[in-house]
Parts: sequence; C-alpha cells; structure tokens
Amino acid sequence: MTAPLRAHLLLLVIPLVIPLVGLIGYNAYRDAEDALAQARTAQRPLAAIVASDVARTIESAHATLRRIAERPQVQAMDPLQCDGVLTELHTLTPEYANIATTDRQGHTLCSAAPLPIGQPVDVGDTDWFKKLMAEQRFSVGPPHRGPITGKWVSVLSMPVHDRAGQIVGAVHLPLDLRAFKPGLTPQNLSADSRYGIISADGTLIWRNSDPEHIIGTRPDWPIARRVMDMRNGDFELTGLDGVERYYSTTFIPEAQWVAFFGVPSAPLVAQAHRKALISAAVGIFSVLGLALFALALARRIERPIDSLTQAIRNFKQGGTARAEPSGPRELVDLVTDFNTLMSDRLAIESELETQRRQLQRAKDRIDLALQIAQMGMWSWNVQTRMVHSDEIMAHLLGYAPEDLAQVPIEDWRRRTHPDDLQKLDPALRASLKGESSQFEVEQRIRHQDGHWIWGLWRGRVTERDAQGRALVMVGSFHDITERMQAHEKLQLAASVFTHAREGITITDPRGTIIDVNDTFTRITGYTREEAIGNNPRMLQSGRQGPEFYTAMWHSLTTRGHWTGEVWNRRKDGSLFAEIITISAVRDARGEVQHYVALFTDITELKENERQLEHVAHYDALTGLPNRVLLADRVQQSMLRCQRTGQSLAVAFLDLDGFKAVNDRHGHERGDELLVALAHRLTAALREGDTLSRIGGDEFVAVLVDLDQPHDCEPVLSRLLHAAADPVQVGDSVLQVSASIGVTLYPTDGAEPDLLIRHADQAMYQAKQAGKNRYHLFDVAHDTAVKTQREENDRIHLALARGEFVLHYQPKVNMRSGVVIGVEALIRWQHPERGLLQPASFLPAMEGHTICIGVGEWVIATALAQMAQWKALGLDLAVSVNIDALQLQTDGFAVRLGELLAAQPDVRPDRLELEILETSALEDIAHVSNIMHRCQALGVRFALDDFGTGYSSLTYLKRLNAEVIKIDQSFVRDMQSDPDDLAIVKGVIGLADAFRREVIAEGVETIEHGSLLIPLGCDNAQGYGIARPMPAQQLPEWVRHWRPHARWQQRVEESI
Repeated sequence: MTAPLRAHLLLLVIPLVIPLVGLIGYNAYRDAEDALAQARTAQRPLAAIVASDVARTIESAHATLRRIAERPQVQAMDPLQCDGVLTELHTLTPEYANIATTDRQGHTLCSAAPLPIGQPVDVGDTDWFKKLMAEQRFSVGPPHRGPITGKWVSVLSMPVHDRAGQIVGAVHLPLDLRAFKPGLTPQNLSADSRYGIISADGTLIWRNSDPEHIIGTRPDWPIARRVMDMRNGDFELTGLDGVERYYSTTFIPEAQWVAFFGVPSAPLVAQAHRKALISAAVGIFSVLGLALFALALARRIERPIDSLTQAIRNFKQGGTARAEPSGPRELVDLVTDFNTLMSDRLAIESELETQRRQLQRAKDRIDLALQIAQMGMWSWNVQTRMVHSDEIMAHLLGYAPEDLAQVPIEDWRRRTHPDDLQKLDPALRASLKGESSQFEVEQRIRHQDGHWIWGLWRGRVTERDAQGRALVMVGSFHDITERMQAHEKLQLAASVFTHAREGITITDPRGTIIDVNDTFTRITGYTREEAIGNNPRMLQSGRQGPEFYTAMWHSLTTRGHWTGEVWNRRKDGSLFAEIITISAVRDARGEVQHYVALFTDITELKENERQLEHVAHYDALTGLPNRVLLADRVQQSMLRCQRTGQSLAVAFLDLDGFKAVNDRHGHERGDELLVALAHRLTAALREGDTLSRIGGDEFVAVLVDLDQPHDCEPVLSRLLHAAADPVQVGDSVLQVSASIGVTLYPTDGAEPDLLIRHADQAMYQAKQAGKNRYHLFDVAHDTAVKTQREENDRIHLALARGEFVLHYQPKVNMRSGVVIGVEALIRWQHPERGLLQPASFLPAMEGHTICIGVGEWVIATALAQMAQWKALGLDLAVSVNIDALQLQTDGFAVRLGELLAAQPDVRPDRLELEILETSALEDIAHVSNIMHRCQALGVRFALDDFGTGYSSLTYLKRLNAEVIKIDQSFVRDMQSDPDDLAIVKGVIGLADAFRREVIAEGVETIEHGSLLIPLGCDNAQGYGIARPMPAQQLPEWVRHWRPHARWQQRVEESI
C-alpha cells in the first residue's frame, strides 16, 4: 500500500511545483541584471573620492599660497628675507617638492630647495607662467620636471602684490606628483583596479599603476581618449593588460583635470551570477521542502503499518520488538496478538540469558584460577594448523596478546628448543591418534627477548571427525622455569656436596650430625653411618679448652659464622689439624635450621710451617736460636725487665783459636766442635736464659732476671770454663777458649740490635785484653755517646729528610668491644740505627724549639692519616701527645685551626691532644685560655700520666680536659701493690666526680682488664691489647679484634 499513497501525494504536489520553478528562474534572471547594472555604476563614488581629494589638495594649496603671498618678507621680493621664511614653511608642507618665488619676468628669487650653483632658474618663457601673469590669479600648471628639484611636479602658483596692489612677482608650490596619493585605502581595493588623474589636454597627472614612468606623458590609449571625451560618466573598456573593466569619471574644475576609476568587470559579473544562482537555489530548496513535507505526511500515515512490519522482521531475525497498536480495530487486534507472542519469547530468552551468565561466571572463575596459577591456555585447529593462545600465555612468553592470537604450528616448532622436539613429537602423535587420552611434556620454548624458559605442556583432542581424525586440540602451558632451575641447583649442590675436596658436616640446630660427605669419611676415618646421629664432639682432641668452644659458639650465635683452626682426633686416634668454617643456615623467620661446617685437613701444612719456622728461627747446625729469634728473645726480655724492674745481660761470645782448628782439622771437625760447644754452653746457662749462634764461631747469650748487675758473673764464668775445656771429637782432642763482651739493660738503654753491637764492641775489648775473659761495656764513656746539641742537629736533619714515622696504638672499650681510637706515637726510622723508640731521642728535645716543629709534624701527619682511614670507611679518633712548650707558643690555636682546615674531611672532635701531667705549665690561666680556643674548634684534650706530675688536682680543676689517662706505672702493679690499686681507684673516682672520661694505660695482661672493668674503667690501651703498629696494619687489626672472653665474663658479672 506504501507505493500508491506516495504516488497520490506526488500527483497533488506536481501541479504546484511547475509554475513555482518558472517563477524562480525569472527572478534569478532579474537579480543578475540588477546586479550588473549596479556593478557598472559602483565606481562613481570612488572616482568622486579621487576628484574630491584632488580638489581639497588644490584648495589647500590655494589657501597656503594666499597666506605666503601676504607675508611682507615675500612681498619684498628680497632673497635675503624670503629664503629663510620659505625653508621654514616647507618643513610644514612636505607634500610639496619646493616653495619658490619669482619676479614678474619669471626669474627665481627665493627657494626653499637649494638653487643650482651658477645656473639661474628662469620660468618666464613657460606657458603656465605666461598664463599666470596674463590672468593674474591662482593657476594650476601642467605636469613637468621641476628645474630646481628635478621631480615631476604640477606647479600651483599665486601672484604676489605689493602694498600698492601692483603685481611684483609670484609664489609657487610645486606639487610632487610621485608622492601624491589620493585618499583611497589600497588594502580595500582589488589589485587589478586602475585609477588616476588626466589633464584637459590628455596629459597623465598620476596613476596608481607604474606612476614613475607615465606621469607627464600623453599616451594614445583608448581609455585616455574615452576619459577626456566623457569627463563625467561610466563606460566599459578593455585595458592594455587585457583586463576588461568598468570605468567611472569625475571632472575636477579647479584644475581642469579628470579623475577616473576602473575595476575588473569579471568579478562583478561573477558576483551577479552568484546572486542569481542563490535565488535559484532558494527556490529549488523550497520545492524540495514541499516534497519532503509530502513524504513526511505519507510517513505519518504509514507509521502504524511500518511498526508492525518492523516487529515482524525483528521476530524473523531473532530480535525483540513491540508494535504500537494504532489504526483500525482489526489492525489493533493483530498487533496485540503479536505483542503477546513477543512477550512469551522474551521470557524464554531471559531464562537463557541467566543460564549464560552463570556459565560466564564459571568461565571467569576458571580464567582467574589460571591467571593465579600463571597457566596459559591454547587451542590448535589441526585442519588449518593455526594455534590460538590466550592473554596469560602471551604474557608468560613476553608477547602482546594479538601477537599469538593466530600462529601456525610450524612457528611454535621453531620456537621450541631443538633438543626437546624428540620428546614432544611421539607424545603428540600418540594423542592425535587416540592412543593416549592426553599428552604431557616438559620442554623449553624461546621467550620473546631470546632466553629459554621451561614449560609444562598438556593437551587433549576435543573434536574428531567421523573417521576419528583429530580436528581440535586444547591444552595448557605452565611456566616451570623456577622449578627446573631449583632442581638444577639441587643437583649441583648434591654434586658439590659429594665431590667437594673439603669435608662437609651438616647438623641440626642441636648439633646432631644429619649428613657428611665422602671427604669427611676419608679425613676422619668414620663412615657416614657412624657419623650420622652423633655430635661433632666425637672428633675433639682435647687440645682446645672449654673457653675455645665457648668463643666459637658465641660467634655462631651473634654473627652466624665462625672460622678458625682446630686440632681434632681421627677414628684411629691420630691427631689432625683442620681449618674449618661453620655457618648457621636460617629460615625466612631467622630461626636456625642447620649448621654447615666445611673443613680442610691442614696437618701436613702445619708440619711444613713448623719446619719452616724452625729453619727461620734456629741454626741448622747447632739447633740453637738464630739471629732472628735472638732479636725477639732480647725484645721480650727487655719488656720483661720493664715490668719487673730487673736487669738482663747480653753476652757476645767469640771462640778464640777456632780458625786454627778449622784450618788444621777441616770444616767437618770444626762443625762437630761447634755442636759440642753449643751443648756445653747451653748447659752452663740457667733456666730461662737463651744461647744463640749468630754465625761462624760467634754466639750470643741472653741472661735474664738479674736482680743485680753482678748476678751475671757466675754464669759468665761458667761460659768461659765450658768453652775452654777440651772436647773429644772423633780421635782428636780439640781445645779453644772464648772472649765475651757483656752489656747490661737497662743501664745500656738501647734497642735490641744496639745492645748486641755494644756487646760485640766489649767482646773486642776482651780479646785485646788477652782473650779467655769477659769485658763489660762502659756506657758512660763510650765514644758513641753524642752531646745533646749534636742529637738535636741530627733530629732537625731527620725532620727535613722525612725520617720520622707514626705508629698507632689502639684504645678500646673492654665492655662493649669497640675500638674507640688510637694514640699516635712517633718513631725514628734512623738510616743507620734502624727504628728508634721515642726514649732514645725525645729527651734530647726537651726545652728546645725543635719539639715545636716535630709536634706540628705529628699533628699534621695524624690528621692526614685520619683522612685516609675515613676514605676507607674507618673513622677513628686519634690522640697526640703535645709538649708544654708547643702548647704555650703564641698562635698555637690559630696554627691548629689551619692544620684542621687542610683536612676538611676530618671532624675536629676526632682529634685529642694529650697534655703530659708531668709537664711544668708556666701559666695555668694562659694554658686554660689556649685550651678553650682549641676546644672551640672542636678539639678534645686529655691529661696524660695523671697522678705522676706537678699538681694533679690543680690541673684537673683548672684545665678543662675531657679525658684523664691513668699512668701505666700504677696500672702495671695494681694487682700486687695495694697502694697502686688505691691510686687507680682514686683516679677513677676523681674522673667520675669531675665528669671526665677515664682510660687506663699499661694494660698488658688479661688480668689487668679483668680488674679494671669492675672498678668502672672500661677504656684501656696497652700491650695486652695491641702494640703500636704502622698505619697500614691498623684497619686489618680493627676488623679482627675481639675483647677477651674473660672480660666479657667480668662485664656480665658486673651487670
């Protein structure tokens, strides 16, 4: 029915449309004609504007000339008067090329522009001047080149009358035609517009196009002729440039000129045509609107039927729709029945949608589980050979999901590790053929970035054709790289455990052995079965005491590991040495799960070390200590003398007549004699004494624990007798004697090597005195003793040569186990006498200015060393002894500040200056002031050797030192001397009362520290902790130092 309705409506509209179209065409034609007519005359206002602008210019010039002509200076026609006036006026009228005056004959009298030199300007024979004089009124001249300016001008002239009214000359305004521009705005005009001015005789006054070349010409152009002929009017003409234009002209009576203006006609015609087209388009759109209205009316009529039709279409396509019941009753009934049918269908579809959502939620849960498990899914269309992978699988392999959406199976085979294809292919074929329900393989596949990852692949055929051929296979991929790596690590660990050359023992937290390796059984002799279940104590040899194992377990508990050397016992009872490292294995919570011990049998190495040590320290022929061991024995004996106050004697023994024995009986007999004498001489010594062979027939005996110097004389006599008695060597009886030189310590307060040299010198004195005797070294009158002046001169030279070095003695907190700092101690690396202790050269410096230079060197060197340690991560405080003379020197605090500034990385509070309490400070107040200035820099002070000096309490009260150092003389004997112990307690009490820190010097034994801790003195230094050492050795010592276990026990007891 739709087609007939629309046809009827169109039949009604057509009779109205045909006359309407004709009317529209006629109106369009009329609009075009009107627009063209308007375009032809549209230039008239523009031409009038040009004419009006020219008329205003001429009128303005006329008025200007009239005012100039009325000026007395001009009427006088005197060049001396009028030149300046005209020049001033010309600055006000720049549009004119010049302002000039002439007499009645046309001779130029005055000019604003300079006149040509030597060339009079005369215009008397020009037509325009003759006309001016004849008409005797304002006139406008034709275009010409000005004789003065050389520019194209049209001269506007005015007669000049004197006071009697007689014409005496004329004033002229040359209008600069090239600079002249009518009052039009070029931006608003077409580029092809042509406008200008033509004189009555056809001369071009000005034109907007190319004015430079046409001004003053009389072109024979059609347009010029038409302009002159018409003067006022409109016309259409084609120009010399081929452009057709509409022209309008306007006559300018003031100058007898004609202004013209032309615009291209083509744009105007096109505009008229556009107007006509717009009128036609409006009409056509009106007709179309009428047609659309008819169609809308038809649509409104057809809507009920279309609704039902569309609902039926939706029903056929499986969609949902509802028709609007409208129109006749039969149509309403039909629509109602249809809507009922659709409602029933919607209910069924709603139930299906509910089931679909339930299925989707189940699928989402499965996807979530796969995502959490990092398990990707894939499906393979066996017929197309394309494999689809989900997002999880793409992510696991490093790809974007779209990269693995559809990939040929051949690409997957190329990504598979070549070594794994042989495992994949048989399993895959069996699954495709139905020989197995699914396949499962572990294989490597290349990640997107190129590395291999391990995957567990599972797959199952889900669709087959009628012949049983596989169509679709679905499977999963699980990244098992970490599991495979862990498995490989376990295999590696098992291999290392089995094949390691070190013995390995693993225990539980209680110490029960749970596993050992083959090397363990080879070293200890115990089988694996014998060891498991036992405690490592089964290997103890008894050579290490309980405190050794206590320290070991303390390290395991606090640090988690321990390394050291242990002597253990094998199953067969033999002892062996091992170097062992024990480590605690902890779980994620930090709880110990196992202890793992790795040890190496170093028994053979220890034996080699023992042999090497014997060779290094003992004479190969006699078995006596050699020169190296002798030096150590002398050093130790000297320290013992310092502790006990006893003396020692160094006896240098040289055999008399030994060379003759060697020459007569041979070296072999001579060696046998040396061995026999070594035994005799050793037997002549006391227990604790040392006999050393230092080469050839020279021996050195060290006699210790001498209460009086003369206590050595019986031993020396026995040595002389032992050396002089005959010796049976083979079938020969050999006899020699000995010359002995002796020096005593501390009477001879030298270094060990110097003591030996002094004894050597005394030995030569014994030989010179007749041999077979001993001679005592005379310290007081020895020629080697130098005067104090000579010694100071040598110290000056040593300072200049850089022979001084610093050694550092650690200071520790025995309670906390922390190294709290070091004390810098000077040493002299003498080029001849070796390394000298301070006692051998510092006394010579007392009271002399050399101590200031040495003291400054010590501070600067210590600060530089602190900066080096800090760069290594070791931040240690350093204390420096300072002489009273240096402290009281003017400018000491300033110089100290400069030394600190030279080491910006060192904190000033890490430097501590120790003032010897034995120093005589001349002005306590002055010294206190110096200390305050130094402390303002951040430097700390300590009172050294407290209790031994001039006025301990005065110094303590008035010198604001932060630290008190207990002198070693009190600490050394406090265990045996109640007075020394009382002094130590008193100093600690004073430090506590004055709120000063306290540190004990001279802690040389473990017992010293054990006694100081309960007294409240935790800080200490001394040989019992560490000897002074070079700077490069200190970091290693700090890393390994630990407080003695007995000190820790006393700390716990004091708590």
